[in-house]
Amino acid sequence: MPAVAVPRASSRGASSVEVYGFVGWIASAVTFVLYCLWAFVPEALLHKAGITYYPNKEWALIIPSYLIACVVFVYWVYESLNMMSVPRPDSLSTICDSKSKWITQLGMPSAAASTTHSIPPLVHMPPHLASSVLYGGASFQEEEAQVFARARKQQQQQQQQQHDPS
Repeated sequence: MPAVAVPRASSRGASSVEVYGFVGWIASAVTFVLYCLWAFVPEALLHKAGITYYPNKEWALIIPSYLIACVVFVYWVYESLNMMSVPRPDSLSTICDSKSKWITQLGMPSAAASTTHSIPPLVHMPPHLASSVLYGGASFQEEEAQVFARARKQQQQQQQQQHDPS
């Protein structure tokens, strides 16, 4: 069986991204070499080479120190802003909000009952249910039955109050 020639992709030279990347890489390498020469070569050798105008050598330590401090500061500010935008753990919005889906709203008897042959639905679990299962050693099915029985009772009471406003 003869070899089949695979057609090559037509190439029209380097793309602009490749050119800018290469130029940036060369520029950063040259800048680093010049920085190292300025920082580590004694002043006498720089004067012999005819280089007399350059920043003070103390900036060779100040600039990297400021850069490191700025990086740490940016991470600190970013984390602080994230912490400010998240509600407190004791806030009511962490327990239930308008986007919460309860198992009772889906018309299912239990979240545990649906997991025998399928992936369980994504539903809101009350914090005390999760805590009692994780840290109290209780059975999920028993705790869930108690919690959702109370939730169903509350829903029924609310529906009765809506129908009987007296």
